[in-house]
Amino acid sequence: MSKADLELIALQEIRHVPGGELVISVEIEHGDVEPDGLNWRLLVIAKDGADLDRLQYAATTTSHRLKRRYQLAMQGDSSAGG
Repeated sequence: MSKADLELIALQEIRHVPGGELVISVEIEHGDVEPDGLNWRLLVIAKDGADLDRLQYAATTTSHRLKRRYQLAMQGDSSAGG
């Protein structure tokens, strides 16, 4: 799955958590490229007043859930269709 698609799914899932309506965006940050596409984490950007502990928990559980369902497609400089 592409990074943009995975970010959109994560944003939708986190916004369903109570307090998640204050989330502005979700970004995927990945470390060294690994063949399994699982070396990434979610960064959540929220409006002032958000419950950061709740959003941290939501981001962690959402990333674990998404890693079980999807594999992040690591794309190089060239874009290949398919």
